Order: sequence, then structure tokens, then C-alpha cells
Amino acid sequence: MMKKMFTLTAFLLAGVLLLVGCAMVVSKTDVIYRGEISSIAEDGSILVEQLPGHNHGQASILFHLSDKIAKELGDALIVGAFVEVHYDGKLTRSLPAQGTASSISVIAPYSEGVIQNGTILNVTPGKDGYSISLLPLGEEKKDDLSNTITLTVHMFALEGLTEADLVEGAKVSAVTTGIVLESLPPIMQVVALLPYTE
Repeated sequence: MMKKMFTLTAFLLAGVLLLVGCAMVVSKTDVIYRGEISSIAEDGSILVEQLPGHNHGQASILFHLSDKIAKELGDALIVGAFVEVHYDGKLTRSLPAQGTASSISVIAPYSEGVIQNGTILNVTPGKDGYSISLLPLGEEKKDDLSNTITLTVHMFALEGLTEADLVEGAKVSAVTTGIVLESLPPIMQVVALLPYTE
């Protein structure tokens, strides 16, 4: 019981930190790029690589950070962290492309398990969102559903999807907090739910 309470507390704390503890000044015209920090340059710029599931159009982007953003995030900016970067959409034609971050959120200090790509098995609407049973891509459905994941998705987390798109058989890519509640099936909180793209 104590382990479940600890896990639930950690899950809720991560959600709160995600919403209020980020270097965020988001404009409605900003473009979002999510991925893993693969390197950090001496000048503080970060190379972010997208992970399979949602194609942002660029495999990786080198983002330049203001001193203010770098200071606010401090030690949270580490190689391997999964981040959400907001920028104005302008990129250089270099390889990799380069842009300037207007804000950055560290979704998790690691990237493994943050992205969950799969097929929707069923959707249960709730007061503020949905509970979605997801079968990871490449898995075959078991009778006991032991290889599925339950996603908790708030309405504001839908990106490029509407309620009508949330149907059995639809392929989606879920950006989660990376924290798994120990239950059968495991439960994960979703930051963004997007159409799956190769």
C-alpha cells in the first residue's frame, strides 16, 4: 500500500512540475518540437532529436537558448532528457537545422518510455478527458490485455486529433510523463496525444 501511495504521489508531483516548473513563455504562433537532448554544446545550445511516432519534419534541430532559459532550467538540461521546445518556426538551412528556443519544458530527465506508440483498443470518456487502452505497436492483443497500457488523456492534450479520431484501431503517439503507475495494465499520464506518423 505504501509503495502505491509513493508511486501515486510521484505521478501527481511530476504532473504539477510539468505544468508550473518549466521555463515557459508560450506564444500562440510558436511551433513545438519534442525529442531527446542528444548533446549540449559549450555555448549551451542543445541538439534535440525526435523519437519515432510523430514526425516534426526535421530529424534533429540545434536550439540556441537565451541565458535566462538556460539559468531557469539549470541542471534539468541534461543529455538524454526528453524536452518540449517552443520556437518561432524559423530554421537555418544547415545540417542540422538551427533555431532559437523561446521556451523549453523538460518533460522527463530520460527519454526511454516517454513516447508510447500504439493502436487504440477502446476509449472511455470522462469529465475532463479520456481513459484510453493502448496496444503498443508490434504487439498482438492478449486475452487478458496484460500487454496494454492505460493512458489518462486530458482534453487539452489532444494535438492534431479530435474526439471523433479516438476510435478503436486508430494509431496514435502519446507523449507521457514517463512515470508509470504500478497497476495491471500500467497507467500513464499523457502530456500530448498525436496521430502516429512514421
